[in-house]
Amino acid sequence: SSGINAEYGGCTETRFYLVCTGIGMAFSLILLNRGLLLEKSGPGVLMRNFDMVTAFLIQVFLFEEPVELLSIGGSILIFLAVAVVTLDKLFFSRKIKRCIF
Repeated sequence: SSGINAEYGGCTETRFYLVCTGIGMAFSLILLNRGLLLEKSGPGVLMRNFDMVTAFLIQVFLFEEPVELLSIGGSILIFLAVAVVTLDKLFFSRKIKRCIF
């Protein structure tokens, strides 16, 4: 028979979720691009980089995956790197004429 379900073993539900995830991510990137055009790029990029940390937390708490020391170290490293770059951009990259306070 020429049915798709017979050929792939009935994984149409999995494909549906993959297609929906792809469409959602494409829509998310379009909105991110539009947001970066309208506002300063610092906060947008900061939130985009925290996606990796959020994905790690979802993996641990929702899917109850085992936590590895390397994963914790990588998540902390990403968080610290993004925080340092953000603080540098916010406070130390301003012109001398402009007062922070």
